[in-house]
Amino acid sequence: MGGIGGFARTAPDKTAIIEGARATTYGQLESRARAIAGMLRRGGLKRGDRIAVHSGNRTEVLEVVIAALRIGVVAVPVNSLLTQPEITYILEDSGARWLFTDRAVDTPPGVERTMSFGDAFERSLHTAEPAEIADFTLAKPMLYTSGTTGLPKGVWVPPHTPPVAARISEDFQRLWGITDDEIHIICSPLAHSAPLRYSTRTLEAGGTVVVQKAFDPAETLAAIEIYSVTSTFMVPTHLERIIDLDPSTIRRHDLSTMRLLAHAGAPIRVETKEEVIKLFPEDSVWEFYSATEGAATRISPAEWRRKPGSVGKPHRGIEIIIRDEWGEVLAPEKSGEIWVRDSEAPPYEYWGDSKKTARMRWEGAVTFGDLGHLDSDGYLYVVGRAHDTIISGGVNVYPREVEEVLIQHPAVHEVAVYGAEHPEWGQEVRAMVVRAGEQPLDPELLRGWARERLAGFKCPRQIIVVDALPRTPTGKILRRGPED
Repeated sequence: MGGIGGFARTAPDKTAIIEGARATTYGQLESRARAIAGMLRRGGLKRGDRIAVHSGNRTEVLEVVIAALRIGVVAVPVNSLLTQPEITYILEDSGARWLFTDRAVDTPPGVERTMSFGDAFERSLHTAEPAEIADFTLAKPMLYTSGTTGLPKGVWVPPHTPPVAARISEDFQRLWGITDDEIHIICSPLAHSAPLRYSTRTLEAGGTVVVQKAFDPAETLAAIEIYSVTSTFMVPTHLERIIDLDPSTIRRHDLSTMRLLAHAGAPIRVETKEEVIKLFPEDSVWEFYSATEGAATRISPAEWRRKPGSVGKPHRGIEIIIRDEWGEVLAPEKSGEIWVRDSEAPPYEYWGDSKKTARMRWEGAVTFGDLGHLDSDGYLYVVGRAHDTIISGGVNVYPREVEEVLIQHPAVHEVAVYGAEHPEWGQEVRAMVVRAGEQPLDPELLRGWARERLAGFKCPRQIIVVDALPRTPTGKILRRGPED
């Protein structure tokens, strides 16, 4: 029998979670999860109620989230980098009744109890009456979107029945080849959807999760060797930092145990991807297209070499449709809004926002708000966000398309393209760039380089060199200039 509960019964002494010198077995994880579930139930929380978890990466985050989800209580992860007003908004908007945290937080009146990790948390576990819990996670965490177009919204999915929960978990495990031999290392905050999903599914498969409090490229490579890590999820920034290491540091570590390095979340430079594919074992570097709301496509290294820039083909049972602003379905090679139809995915909605939920649905399909096109072979290319589109002189310019050209310049480390007001054209294209190392970067020479590779109307009229790009608390780049 699978699931965390099943492995706790059949392999209680197997290591489930490693955090530094601390190791938690499946038997210990089960005991602590049942105690946490007992606390929640004794506190009056029932199926569908929400609790918030505001913390940096640590074992207790996985314990609390997994315990809550296994009784159908919905965990709301809150990014530890958020400001107090942002935290308050999520707590109030989600209706979270309890808060688990690793730091002092001001809570709104609706939060009935705050539980701090540490001695008080441990004492509560020791006195709690254990509760019976499902083997698999019945609920899905309610994660908040990054809010680049306004206030963030929670992505809500009602709790599942045990058979449906088991099927969803096992489908994910099959898709990514996760088994009880998996050793997965966490490189991103557990408040984000992908690292939390991969960690949970690894534990439900009977594997081991290695918790890193923060990402350090050299320490991560060392950990891969020390723990014989087999899989991880990273974003392109992580990969950039790894290949920027001194080659001797990289060569020092044995990475041969890695079978899967999944990445997503932002465009990646072609040179970076090529270097990463060379660095890690053959066929291990996979890219996928997804959002907080769900996943849609993936692409293998071999496919990517044939289709550089693509995020792949749809998973089995998923259909990708491209529509223009009037709702017409577009032919291959024409860019429009990306819609995903998945007959097996549980329906989601934006918490407390029925209008946005309805706006993002169409004939059984949903959109994540991205723009892109399919090629003649059915491979998807993402060109940007719908709300990021720059309309200059009545012509659409997709920032991501321009960014993917600028990022290829050897002196450019990061780039964000955005629209600025223009009295004649409505908007003009501008770019902010971060230099790569100490390389000189002349904005006018970079504009000339771009003009050789882009149509004139797509070329930035102004390029600003900055030390860092503006980002959301979840790390996504904000396409807005310093003048905003």
